[in-house]
Amino acid sequence: MQRKRPKMDLAVDVTKQMFADETLKDFSREGTLSWNLEPVLHDDITGDLPLVDVFVDTIVEKKHTSRLIQELNVLYPIPSLQHLKRVYKTDVILSIAGDASLEQCLDGLKAGGLDATGLSGVPRRQRVCSSSPKTRRQFQEATLLWPCNFHEDKYLEKVLAGRLFTVKDKLQQQRFMEMALKAARVSVTMGGCGTGAVVVDPKMSGTQVIAVGYDERGEHPLKHAAMVAVDLVARGQGGGTWEVKCRDEIGVENKNEHKKSGSENTKTGPYLCTGYDIYLTREPCAMCAMALVHSRVRRVFYGSPTPSGALGTNAVVHCLKGLNHRYEVFRGVLARRCEDVWRSATVGS
Repeated sequence: MQRKRPKMDLAVDVTKQMFADETLKDFSREGTLSWNLEPVLHDDITGDLPLVDVFVDTIVEKKHTSRLIQELNVLYPIPSLQHLKRVYKTDVILSIAGDASLEQCLDGLKAGGLDATGLSGVPRRQRVCSSSPKTRRQFQEATLLWPCNFHEDKYLEKVLAGRLFTVKDKLQQQRFMEMALKAARVSVTMGGCGTGAVVVDPKMSGTQVIAVGYDERGEHPLKHAAMVAVDLVARGQGGGTWEVKCRDEIGVENKNEHKKSGSENTKTGPYLCTGYDIYLTREPCAMCAMALVHSRVRRVFYGSPTPSGALGTNAVVHCLKGLNHRYEVFRGVLARRCEDVWRSATVGS
């Protein structure tokens, strides 16, 4: 039986007063967007496909085409190039070129048992893509060299084309980043690094904010904004490590939910940030990026890049192979304003 998410009450403290009314006012005032949202993806999606040289020859007698393909697939399969069609019009891929000469190519194939009847006997080098295309752009570029198979990922194409989010979605994203900016300004006054974080549940109706945190490294070296926000979410689920101040959070778990379950320590919600989105004014470091992996966030939105950032600048932690969870990353929400708040903290320090 699926566990229900804990209900959230708005905290009637300084944080609520600091964020609610002013945020909505800014949100309605800035109806037009002055920022661009950009997905942070792996190079194998945004970059060009790697290339490799192969030997090809021309089939001069079409009646031998079927036999030649069968023999080549059996005697000289090319597992790394299965995304390529073996034959293009009258040309056929013989093998990966490597360091072999043109003469060595055909002689080696014949020595291995290939009946070369029907081939021109004059192989040549041809450059092809060595990996399968992941996007339509890559597919179109790959087919200019040699035909290949391609299965379009419609969701990925929407992300690349900037069609994943509506204008309404982006205005909502701006609203949440406005809240993160206000938290970042609190960080500046508290001697922090001027970064803020907001965790939201995109599936909740009405008020979606789960927790708001800000950088407190002046108090503890691990209290980066993202770490503080995740700890606040954990506290709302009956956990948490750090002491909470009244200005630290905007959402708190309804304590009555624990009493109904029969134990004040019974966890009734999802694992940490499962299904949640987090808004960060600055690109997180490697520690925070991995913490967001472990806490199972759904999406990360950040404003401005960081020299030591691990979600686009120095690394793409969310794209690492072998992770047991991955999240999507988007950057650029109110980027200039996020950068300005951070700079105000560095100037004052």
